[in-house]
Amino acid sequence: MQLRNALTLLIFLVPAGLFAQEKDITGLWKGSLFNDTTQKFYRYEIGISKDKGKYTGFSHTWFLIGDTQYFGVKKVAIRIANDGKILIEDNGLIANNYPIPPNKGVRQLNVLTLNAADSIMTLTGPFSTNRTKDYHSLTGSIQLQRKNDFWQSSLVPHLQELGRDEELSFVKADKEALARKNEAEKQAELAERRAIAMNEKKADEKKKLDLATEKKQQREDELIAKASSKVAADRKSEEEKALVKSERLREETARAEAAEKEKTNKLLAKQEMARKNAETKLEAKQAADQKKSEASAAAEKEKMDKALARQEEGRNNTVLSKKNTTPPDKKDEKPTSPPVYYSEPAADVNLRKTVVQQTVNFSSDSLELTLYDNGEIDGDTVSVLMNGKLLLAKQGLGIKAIRHTIYIPHDVDKVEMVMYAETLGSIPPNTGLLVIKDGKELYEIRFSGDLQKNAAIVFNRKKE
Repeated sequence: MQLRNALTLLIFLVPAGLFAQEKDITGLWKGSLFNDTTQKFYRYEIGISKDKGKYTGFSHTWFLIGDTQYFGVKKVAIRIANDGKILIEDNGLIANNYPIPPNKGVRQLNVLTLNAADSIMTLTGPFSTNRTKDYHSLTGSIQLQRKNDFWQSSLVPHLQELGRDEELSFVKADKEALARKNEAEKQAELAERRAIAMNEKKADEKKKLDLATEKKQQREDELIAKASSKVAADRKSEEEKALVKSERLREETARAEAAEKEKTNKLLAKQEMARKNAETKLEAKQAADQKKSEASAAAEKEKMDKALARQEEGRNNTVLSKKNTTPPDKKDEKPTSPPVYYSEPAADVNLRKTVVQQTVNFSSDSLELTLYDNGEIDGDTVSVLMNGKLLLAKQGLGIKAIRHTIYIPHDVDKVEMVMYAETLGSIPPNTGLLVIKDGKELYEIRFSGDLQKNAAIVFNRKKE
């Protein structure tokens, strides 16, 4: 009963819409909703679309109960009041993962005001729900801000999975712009090929003209050669005399060069001896460093083997515990993830292409990481590596949070986190949500990978 009441307070909270005269209010809006009853803030988003002067949209509510993540996607109706207020009301739940069915009679109404300062647009205002036979009315307040990067949201990816993302005008416009750009690039490539063909034709014609000119020049040269034969004979005699003189000079030069070469060889031999001595010292140092590195690697492997053994022991204990637990009601059973076979974690990480999907600036010496599945729970399994070292091995993504804290030395300014897909689940590709807590800052990053590419996130330390 307590869970039902908590869900009743949360799942009908729909993001507010916005409107103001002469302002474009279409797009993605992200912010928070404060519930007067629970005294808590909840995250949610709304996408506003406009077609033929009429506004429509979708909302996305996201909240946690314990470590379990719940979401709901709703269709919303939007209209503008005479006083300029934007009224947004529920128009049907289209997707959710709630553990109990919501009450269809409860509807959320938001009354919002648009505020614009410089390039920042916000929506604020109260919300309330209607009172029914079973539920009291709820009240609270809403704060939203328009965001340009709507692909990095919770709402748009869920609509994409449902095949309804193009019902949002701004998403459809973005896709059409991308299609036009691709067509323009194709036309440019075609024009370039035509230009290359034209240039090749001109080059061929020039080659033929040059060949004709060369033949003409050869005929003229033959005539000149015949006319100059007598002059050439006289010149030959003089050249023979000059050749004898040149030969004597060459011999003298060769002797001088031999002496200089001998001197140079002695210097090079001395330098070679010094180089070999330096290489011998360097090889000795490298051998010592190699032994030290191998010892460190062996210790690290032993540490990792112990961690994996503890992890395997924990899973075995979990399996034994589940065998002794009374089976749940079949009506409440959820699809489970496919079994994970414990081969070497991240075995092919270097064989896959690594794609950097986002860069995050951090300031703390420790970051708290929380992993979820992004969308339908379909049995995705990942391993996480930090700077090439295994951090989390074969973790199954679901609605329950996977938490881990990493500690970054103060002198380390850059960290690369790689998400390696162990399995793709029943709905490829492998997608997930990584929530990063850096002190008071919170970042949400959605990543996607498969058996050919890894998803990478780069952390750069903020410069003081």
